[in-house]
Amino acid sequence: MSLETQKPIPAMNLLQRLKQLRRQKPLGIRLLAAILLCSSLITLIATGTQLWLDYRYELSAIDERLHQIETSSLNSLSNSLWEISPAQVQVQLDGLHQLPDVRYLEISSQYGDDYRAGTRPDSGSTLERRYQLEHRSADGNLFQVGELTLIISLDEVYQRLADKVLVILASQGIKTFLVSIFILTIFSRLVTQHLGSMAAYARRLKLDHLDQPLILKRHRRHHDDELSQVVDAMNSMRESMLQDISKREQAEQELARLNTELEQRVVDRTQQLEQRNQELQQLLAKLQTTQQQLVESKKLAALGGLVAGVAHEINTPIGIGYTAASYLSDQARLYKQQRPDEPITDTLMETSRLICQNLERATQLISAFKQVSVDQSSEQRRRFDLIEYLDEILTSLQPRLKQCRPEIRIQGPTQLMLDSYPGGYYQIFTNLILNSLLHGFDHQPGGVIEIELQLHGQQLQIDYRDNGVGIAEDWHQKLFEPFMTTKRSQGCSGLGMHIVFNLVHQLLNGQIHCLVSDRGAHFRIELPLQDTAALQDEA
Repeated sequence: MSLETQKPIPAMNLLQRLKQLRRQKPLGIRLLAAILLCSSLITLIATGTQLWLDYRYELSAIDERLHQIETSSLNSLSNSLWEISPAQVQVQLDGLHQLPDVRYLEISSQYGDDYRAGTRPDSGSTLERRYQLEHRSADGNLFQVGELTLIISLDEVYQRLADKVLVILASQGIKTFLVSIFILTIFSRLVTQHLGSMAAYARRLKLDHLDQPLILKRHRRHHDDELSQVVDAMNSMRESMLQDISKREQAEQELARLNTELEQRVVDRTQQLEQRNQELQQLLAKLQTTQQQLVESKKLAALGGLVAGVAHEINTPIGIGYTAASYLSDQARLYKQQRPDEPITDTLMETSRLICQNLERATQLISAFKQVSVDQSSEQRRRFDLIEYLDEILTSLQPRLKQCRPEIRIQGPTQLMLDSYPGGYYQIFTNLILNSLLHGFDHQPGGVIEIELQLHGQQLQIDYRDNGVGIAEDWHQKLFEPFMTTKRSQGCSGLGMHIVFNLVHQLLNGQIHCLVSDRGAHFRIELPLQDTAALQDEA
């Protein structure tokens, strides 16, 4: 009974000591478990890789033996069967049976003879191959003489691999366990006990006990490792806490001072808000001015419609006057034929000619003014010739061009039919030409304006150039912004180019760019022809 009761005691003592060690040094136990787990995993992976490589090597050796049999033994067996030499056939089979892992060979002859070597295995992993034995005669004909059955056993291969597994796992397991115990012992002496000292110091650390630094009992040669860095960090933290306490006291004093300055800051912010409100009011006033200018534009458009109607009504009396003047010219010419010596006949003919000429000129001006006015007052699409329409625009601008009299050159096809909004084109070219007169030429003669129209596939490109004073470099980006003008003192609102920009982008779905030019201003307008159905008919 004493022997039976004393056997479990060492096992219980070992279990209790492991539990106590786990409570005292949990980090070491976890480190040991991690080392064992990782080492075991690596051992398994390495063992599995080695077994796989050995298995592949064994299979390649078997394949090599099979290849050797195919290349060197099949012909010899075929010749022996052809010559009907049973003893030679059996000797060859017995020789092949001596090869490693070859368990059974059998030859079935075409003549009914069977030859065997070894014993056919009833169980286990086997590899079976069948080969047809053929004999080639002197004239090149092939004759079937038999069939060779070859059975190779894989049991010894698996047994050799199993033996290697046991040896590898046993050696690796013992080595892993010894290395883990050695690492755990070193880790405990170098790290774990010092971590316990640092934890005890941290538990004693309080705000009113910050005068004692942390010092570990270690050899001086270890003062430059990670534990020393942690100790230095904790001591630095202690000093930082002392500094933070001092800074907090200073911050409380600063907070009291800031509270006294808060009222002044509120006053300053109030003044800033009032200033912002004034700026917003000024911006609102600008917006109201813009709205008023847009209303004036609508009024001008309505006035254009009215003028167009008046021009239509004026056409009738002008037509009657032209008829009367023509009749007067015919009568004066007839009277001169009857009485060539009368001086009044020359006066009558010259007067009627001047009347007819000026009435024709008035008819042209009214026709152009009527067409342009209607297009400017309404955004209706219609089909028109842009080249001819440019001439009408220039005709309507003749009163504005009298002072400067610039030379205007139009380059492009002789006819350019568009299905678009002529009113938009009128406002675009009118604003560009008037800007050249006012800003580029400053109402001085000698200016040149070039308008070049080109078709690039399904796109219309318009280049507008003048030889005026040009545009400053810093104005190229802000030229199209509203209220941007250099002659506000002369009554300019700064909306002309902004209106041009909106017409090109919104109404005509195109783009306008202000390009850098060595002399004068250069604007490029690109308009798609899908929406304008451009047709070109060059003469």
